[in-house]
Amino acid sequence: MKGMQAHLELLRGQIAECERMQRAAKSQLQRNVFATLLARYRAIAVELEEAIAKMPPPNTFRDRTKQARQAAKEYGDDQRKLAKKLRRKMN
Repeated sequence: MKGMQAHLELLRGQIAECERMQRAAKSQLQRNVFATLLARYRAIAVELEEAIAKMPPPNTFRDRTKQARQAAKEYGDDQRKLAKKLRRKMN
């Protein structure tokens, strides 16, 4: 998520620069080009903000990983116990 936040900040900087260049443009054609760029940059920024808002908090991933490791450990322990019982029965 930090990478997405960093990209959003970069995008906001590009929007500000584009606005500055649009105001400084000498021709209507240049102003139109910058207006088009601004519309695209703003749309991307909105999509990125929405994606960031939908992401679960960072601890959620850590908790899920911890739970998955615990479950895998318990499964491995169960498999070892089962294998041990089967070996005893075969002997």
